[in-house]
Amino acid sequence: MGPFFIIWIFIIMRTKLIITESQFNRLKTFIAESDMYSSIVKQMKNELDANYLPDEKFVRKGGDYSATPMIIVNVSDELITVKDLFEYMKFKYKMGDDFIKQVITDWIYGNITDDYQLSKIVPLN
Repeated sequence: MGPFFIIWIFIIMRTKLIITESQFNRLKTFIAESDMYSSIVKQMKNELDANYLPDEKFVRKGGDYSATPMIIVNVSDELITVKDLFEYMKFKYKMGDDFIKQVITDWIYGNITDDYQLSKIVPLN
């Protein structure tokens, strides 16, 4: 249960919730970080949707064929690797490596939710 749900319950029950100033500040910080996190994921997802298309390339290794994720650039129909896209996104957004990798991975597999949450929570930096 998130803090919004708990506050909503108190509003419905018309009960007063008394919190300390430090609890209020922690709650404000949590809400601000949550909004910022979703906003960054939304911005990155919208850019990926507008400019790129996930694809698979089948590569032969040792007699077996394996699918390797690749990215198609919409403007030029050029096929680039996920590593190239990662390097570009890292340069543009200046976020942590784990965060950018998670955004790209979730975007490729369609795991970014409608409220712009990732399948695994990773820190921004």
